[in-house]
Amino acid sequence: MKDQLQKIKEEVLEQLEKAKSRDILRDLEVKYLGRKGKLTVILKSIAEMAEDERKVIGKLANEVKTELASRFNELKESLDEKPGREECIDATLPGEAKPLGHIHPLTVVRDELEDLFTSMGFMVLEGPELESDYFCFEALNIPSYHPARDMQDTFYLDHKNKDGEYDMTMRTQTSAMQVRAMLKYGVPLKCIVPGRVFRAEALDAVHEHTFNQLEGLMIDKDISIANCIAVMKELLRGVFGRDMEIRIRPGYFPFVEPG
Repeated sequence: MKDQLQKIKEEVLEQLEKAKSRDILRDLEVKYLGRKGKLTVILKSIAEMAEDERKVIGKLANEVKTELASRFNELKESLDEKPGREECIDATLPGEAKPLGHIHPLTVVRDELEDLFTSMGFMVLEGPELESDYFCFEALNIPSYHPARDMQDTFYLDHKNKDGEYDMTMRTQTSAMQVRAMLKYGVPLKCIVPGRVFRAEALDAVHEHTFNQLEGLMIDKDISIANCIAVMKELLRGVFGRDMEIRIRPGYFPFVEPG
């Protein structure tokens, strides 16, 4: 029996030296230490031995089992630390696509409008959100005493010019880009200016201090309301996907009177 135990021990240790994967290790563990394994069978037969022999063989069998179990555990840990073939990283493989969420509805609408106007030959311009009082009001014929100033609810910065006047504002309208565009590009000119504008509004269900506008400007010879109607019809056809009936009616805008 001693020789048999020693043979099993040497046999297991030899095969463990060749084990290079967890699958092989698991099969060996079942073969020798499992419920019907070779060493387990010997341990079960010890109960049938004489008392003196049982003490000697039992002690030796337990020592062999403990040593082999320890060796199995060591190999398991070493295999866990070494990445297997299936865990290696192939740097040539394409990366995993990461979901980036959805485009904001306002951005979707703005992109569609920009595409529509560029298809009609308009430039898309952007201007500063922090604007001077001159471009936001004075250059648009809205001087400091103009009644339209009372309707704008303007955010002014705590900054004064050399004359002691508050001259910097969060733009109340994208119209502030009209004069900038004319100064830079001259005429004829066709452009739109989408962007955020700011008003010192009392917040409620239908009012917000920040909202979006889209400015349109067309300057050329023989431009009339007919051109405005044609552009608006094309815009509505692009937005709604079909021809729309429109009605033109006068409206009161004090900063363009008469207009």
